[in-house]
Amino acid sequence: MSSNRELYYSAREAYQSYSVAEEYERVRFSGILGRYRFVREFRAVTSLIDMLPKGITIADCPCGTGRWWPILARRAQRIIALDISRGMLRYASEQAEKIDIDVEVYEGDAECLPLPNGSVDYTFSHALTKHLPIPVQYGVLAEFARIARSGVICSFSVFSHLTYEFWRRRHLKESYPVFFEELEWMAAGANLKIRTMRKCTTPIGVEHTVLFDKLD
Repeated sequence: MSSNRELYYSAREAYQSYSVAEEYERVRFSGILGRYRFVREFRAVTSLIDMLPKGITIADCPCGTGRWWPILARRAQRIIALDISRGMLRYASEQAEKIDIDVEVYEGDAECLPLPNGSVDYTFSHALTKHLPIPVQYGVLAEFARIARSGVICSFSVFSHLTYEFWRRRHLKESYPVFFEELEWMAAGANLKIRTMRKCTTPIGVEHTVLFDKLD
């Protein structure tokens, strides 16, 4: 895979500390809005995971704190967890001991994953691509598809024409939504096709969880 590592984005370094991992869920989901976001994410991700067959192997990248493993375990008999952050990996390794299925935890960069082609059934990724410059999103989705035999579940920030106007006026830094048409191009370039998607944030937010099928 060609590298886009000359494109700087702060997410590569932002989550390295173990203390960030310890506080991640409390900080992200505190307050009324945080709890609402948690429910929306949970419903969206669960609805797509439940479409997968049982007894599969799932790569979770970035695995973060391992917070999605109980949901992935509804279908997975094995999880390969990868993250670029050693702090997150240390925390996730502690959580792996609490899960009743096989969880293997490795250091891994989403731009160049240390796994062979077709080594898992599905790749799962949540809350990563919104932090990545768009050329990096193309490469990361292709890398997720490379290691997967059947498909990818990955969240993306996807505009509608209405949400584009909200986003444009907020002047957010390091925020990289795409229109649906570009997501389709991205999928085609990774030998994937969009099966379905669910909004996983507030009504004016743009993040969606997307289920991609691998093309023959």
